[in-house]
Amino acid sequence: MNENASNAKNTVRGFIFFAKGGGFTMEKNRKRVMTALLIFMVPVIALTCRLFYIQILCHDDFKEAATSQYEMAVEGMDTRGQIYDRNMKPLTGGSYQYYYIIKKERMTPECENLLALLDGSQIAAADSDYFVYRTETYNDEINDKLKNGCSAYVFRSRSRYSASQPACHLVGYLNQSEKRGVSGLENLFEEKLKADDNTLILMADAAGNILPGAAPSVKNSKRLSETDNSVVTSIELGLQKKCESLLADVCSGACLVTDAASGEILAMASVPVFDPNQLSGYLTQDSDCLINKSLQAAYPPGSVFKLVVAAAALENGVCTLSQEYECSGEIEAEGVTVSCSTAPEGGHGKIDMNEAMAKSCNCYFVQLGQAVGHEKILEMACRLGLGEEVMKDFPEENSGYVPYVDETVRQDISNISIGQGRLLATPLQVAQLTGIIAGGGAGSPLRLLAGEGAAPASQVVPAGAGPGRLGEVDSAARQVISPQTASTLQNLMQSVMTQGTGSYVKWTVPVWGKSGTAEATLHGEEVKDCWFTGFCDIDTAEGETRRFVITVFVEDGISGSATALPVFKEIVEYLNTHVSDM
Repeated sequence: MNENASNAKNTVRGFIFFAKGGGFTMEKNRKRVMTALLIFMVPVIALTCRLFYIQILCHDDFKEAATSQYEMAVEGMDTRGQIYDRNMKPLTGGSYQYYYIIKKERMTPECENLLALLDGSQIAAADSDYFVYRTETYNDEINDKLKNGCSAYVFRSRSRYSASQPACHLVGYLNQSEKRGVSGLENLFEEKLKADDNTLILMADAAGNILPGAAPSVKNSKRLSETDNSVVTSIELGLQKKCESLLADVCSGACLVTDAASGEILAMASVPVFDPNQLSGYLTQDSDCLINKSLQAAYPPGSVFKLVVAAAALENGVCTLSQEYECSGEIEAEGVTVSCSTAPEGGHGKIDMNEAMAKSCNCYFVQLGQAVGHEKILEMACRLGLGEEVMKDFPEENSGYVPYVDETVRQDISNISIGQGRLLATPLQVAQLTGIIAGGGAGSPLRLLAGEGAAPASQVVPAGAGPGRLGEVDSAARQVISPQTASTLQNLMQSVMTQGTGSYVKWTVPVWGKSGTAEATLHGEEVKDCWFTGFCDIDTAEGETRRFVITVFVEDGISGSATALPVFKEIVEYLNTHVSDM
C-alpha cells in the first residue's frame, strides 16, 4: 500500500513537471506565430496602399497615359451629329460602311487586290502606321481572307447617307472636301451638326498591334452625348417614304403633309431625287435633281388660286355664295379670251359660287375677279402668304411671285382670276394657304423640328406678321381671314369632293380639296402643271380627331384631278391607317 502510494505520488509530480515544461513551449510557439504573421502582413499592407494609390489617387493620370497608347488618327470618319425623324428614326446614318485596318508592313499586293474587289477607298492620315480602307460592299469570303492573310482589323460603322436617302432634299448634302453642310438641314444646322473630331480610338498593345475584340470609338473632346449635336425633325419617316414612293414615276413634282393644329411638317418629298454619295455626277449635269421642288421652285398655281379670289370677294363683301354668273364655255374680258376647260359643250350655264368652285369654272371666276378687282385679289394673295418666303431661314427658298398693283393692267384680271399670268407659288406656299383655311382662318407657324416646345428651324408667318427668324417662336396661330370666310371656303372645298373634280373617288374619311391645272412651259415645251391641295380629318384610337393638310404638285401631267388627286387619295388612306405614328 505504501509502495503504491509512493508510485502514484511520483506520477503526479512528473505530470506537474511535464505540464510546466509544455506551457513554456506553447508560449514560445505563440510568439513565433505572431512574428511570422507580422512579417507576412507588412508587405500585404504595403501592396494594398500601393494599389489604393494607383487605382484611386492616380486613376485619371494612368488612364490618360494608357489611352494615349492606342489613339490613332483616321480621317474621313462620319462623326457629325445625326438627323432624326419625330420618332427618333435616323434620316442620316441609316446605312452601314465597313472599315479594314491593316498595318503598313503587312500590306501585300494580294491584300490590295482584295480591297479593290470591295471598291475600298483609303482614308487614313498620311502619317498613320496603318492603312484604313472604307467600303459599302461586304463579302464573307474576302473578309475572311483579309483577316487571316493580312491580319486586318474589321469593323462596321454607319454611313452618313444611303444610296436611297430619304428626304434627300430636306436633309441636304455636304461639301465633300470640308465636310460642311451646303444644302438643306445640313447647312441650316451646320454649327450644331458639325464634327468635333475624327480620331478613331482602338485598343493596341505596346507593339502597336490592334487587339481583336475591342470595339472602336471616336475621340470627342466636347464629351457630347449622342443627341447633344443631333437634330430631331418633325418628319415621320414612314409617311416621308410613302410620299416619295407615290412620286417615283413622276418626272418632277413635290408633296407636303402637315399637321393643321401644330403646324409640324410631317413629310416634304421632292422628285427627281439624288444620291448624296454621288454629288459630282449631278453637279456636272444639266439637271434640276438638286432642287427641292417643295420650296425652291415656283409654278403658276392655276385653279388653286380661285380660293384666293373667293376669299377676297367674301372678305370685302363683294358677294355671297348665291352670286350667279353665266358660263357659255368661254369669256372675253378686257380683250383677253379665256375658255372653260371643265365645261361641257355650251358651257355650265348660270351657276353660283359653290357650283363654280366644285367644277372649277374659269368663266365664273373671271367675272368674279372683275367684280372684286385685281388690287383686292393681290392684297389677299399677300395676306395668305404668297409672294414671300415661308421658311425665313431655310437655304435658297423661292419666294414665288405676286405682281405689284402698279405692275398690273386691266387686261391682267383674266389671268389673275384663274391663277395664270405672272403669278407663281411654291408647293409650300400653297400648303400654307390651305392650312390657314383648314385652321379656321388662323395660320399656325409651320415647324420643321419636333416637339411642342422646340424652337422651329423656320416658321410660317402669315398675315403680314413680319419676317420669321430662327428662335423667335410664336406658337399661337394668327388670324389671317375671318372665321366666317374660312368656314365658307371649307364648304366650297367640300363641294369639290362631293360634286366636283374630286367626287369620282370614294372617300372613307371627311376630306376637303381643290384641284388646279395651269398652263406652263418645261424645256421650251408647253406642259400642264397639276395641283391638288386639301385636308382630311382622321379619328385616332384615343377618340381624338386630327386634321392633316396635304398638297401635291406634279409638273407635266394631265390635270390636277387626273394626276395629283390619286396621290392625295393614297396619302389620305395611309394617314387613316398610320395616324398613331404621326
